[in-house]
Amino acid sequence: MGEAMTKDATLSQLRTFLRIVERGSLSAAARDLGTTQPTVSRQLQDLETAYGTALVIRTTRTLRVTDSGRMVYEQARLIVQSDDILRERLTGDNAEVEGRIRIAAPSGFGAFVIAPFCGRFVERHPKVTLELCLSDSQSDLVSEGIDVAIRIGKLADSSLFARPLAVLEEVLVSHPRCLIRPVARPTDLQSLPWVAFSGLLDGDDVCLERRGRKQKVRVTPRLRIDQIVGHREALLAGAGVGLIHRYAVDADIRDGRLVQLLADWRLPEWPVHAVFPVKTQTYRLQTWRAELEQELATIPGVRNDVMRSLT
Repeated sequence: MGEAMTKDATLSQLRTFLRIVERGSLSAAARDLGTTQPTVSRQLQDLETAYGTALVIRTTRTLRVTDSGRMVYEQARLIVQSDDILRERLTGDNAEVEGRIRIAAPSGFGAFVIAPFCGRFVERHPKVTLELCLSDSQSDLVSEGIDVAIRIGKLADSSLFARPLAVLEEVLVSHPRCLIRPVARPTDLQSLPWVAFSGLLDGDDVCLERRGRKQKVRVTPRLRIDQIVGHREALLAGAGVGLIHRYAVDADIRDGRLVQLLADWRLPEWPVHAVFPVKTQTYRLQTWRAELEQELATIPGVRNDVMRSLT
């Protein structure tokens, strides 16, 4: 093992190893890197020789990262990112937005807001590659190779670095045919069929406020949905009344497909943060975040003025 450790790992080998882990196969990593699978395999073998241990276990169908491989992966990300930042600083004002950004976002906000924004971003910056992972479970940024995660709601204490982006507004809406009688006060909600998005309700209570007066109304959902896209579809199908983020239904309200209820009452708001595994970001990631902040200011029901004042 002593001889194996005499040859240091190279930055190129570490970059290749990152792609192997993140893509899950040598062939996919080779395609991303514009090289051949034998070249990728040789770089992996050289890296394993340099560290004197197996980093992955390969079979004909699967590739599994070893415990040592996970340790190398986590440190390699920091090394490669530091190199990227150094190169950008040396380039100065001539730095270009290029390279790869891996993004995690909740399924609903990701589908309605982040995915369209990412499509326009790659049009403006053709040298960048984005990987968008949509899931309502929180990603492990380090182990999954996530450069930035969008988180909605109160942040848990962690070693991650967060930047406030916006506040999401909620609205009460109903399909027109569900409104047999007008809804004039919060207690009127109790007699209506309710479709609950489990990510928003405080138990089965709806919390409202008007002119300093707070009111909590207990509702009885007949349908619960844990994903906002499906929640919107159920509301549009006439399943009942629901509490939902405005960005998802603003066009439906304007076009009359849904009716907003109790518009003069204030509903809870939800903070949105961009969360990073490291404090210093590459130029491409800084650009992505800055352009996202600009776009959020144009989306109904997404306010970024309040959060910016807190930074």
